[in-house]
Amino acid sequence: MDRSTLVIVIVLIISIIGSFPASALSQKKQKIFGGTLGHLFHHLGVLAYIGVAPAALLGTFLVGPLRFGIPLALTFLAGAFVMLMGYGFIERSARVGIDVDEQLWTQEDAKTSGL
Repeated sequence: MDRSTLVIVIVLIISIIGSFPASALSQKKQKIFGGTLGHLFHHLGVLAYIGVAPAALLGTFLVGPLRFGIPLALTFLAGAFVMLMGYGFIERSARVGIDVDEQLWTQEDAKTSGL
């Protein structure tokens, strides 16, 4: 297995493992109304976005920055953009006519945040 294939496999493993808790945390904060397709686009977008940094770092160190690291990272970033745009399109269509309770930042939240 050459180095570029090894980088892709490692980045995909990191992305898959990291996407489950990140997607669950995101869905806990704000409900997804887009159904199964909305969940799919959301999860794939999170997966691709998580893979950007490992792709850039591993690709740069193991293969080379201009040969593989930066193009792979930009590919993951473009994939995340496309998936999250699809998620946004589906979610927008699903939210028509639904009154979504927006949680606003309150003074109490500011006091307890520790910032």
